[in-house]
Amino acid sequence: MAHIITLDEGHLRPAVAVMAQGIGQIPLYQWLLGEHVDDPEKLEWLAELLLRPLLRVGCAAGAEEDGRLVGVLAWQPHDVDLSPDGQPPLTPADVAVAARTPGLRERLLELWTSPPLPSPVDDAVNCLFVALLPEARGGRALLDLMRTVEAFCHERNRPFYAWTGSPALRDWFISGWNTAEFATTERNGITMYGVVSDRPPIPKTVPRDRDVRA
Repeated sequence: MAHIITLDEGHLRPAVAVMAQGIGQIPLYQWLLGEHVDDPEKLEWLAELLLRPLLRVGCAAGAEEDGRLVGVLAWQPHDVDLSPDGQPPLTPADVAVAARTPGLRERLLELWTSPPLPSPVDDAVNCLFVALLPEARGGRALLDLMRTVEAFCHERNRPFYAWTGSPALRDWFISGWNTAEFATTERNGITMYGVVSDRPPIPKTVPRDRDVRA
């Protein structure tokens, strides 16, 4: 069984390394990266761009096996302050890789200026992304990571929700976590599926782990 820990900025580099191995399989980020989807530099850049603000505020969990980080999950409550010390969560230096890369630059701007994907209710917790190393897929790590979001929502009597471009992951949320589909939409040529849990989430035994890619 995986050992679940709360990730902070001290875990940035190993967390980025894990995230970089899975982020290119997420349909939305496949579109964003485009022709650079197999470029290790771009994968690590995007992983750090997404992860660092959430590590700063304790909204990320990691799965360790034999002392090695093998999985990362991040979420965002509606009321979290991503600038707890007054510093902006991102700086111009954080987008320098995109700024000097035609195509990626324009797609990132389009992503950030598009209306955000809606939340089903105002206080729902957004389950943003999960990534596992290949050898950890199909094991307990994904289930144990999801339990952290479930526990977070139970403590606050909130539902969680997720948007995914993967029908397999949508179905996994619905069958394994008592969620329901609340909306679908097209985003950048990708059909996105929104799923939401009960308030609070109702635990459900998952019959077996699955190797799913967001």
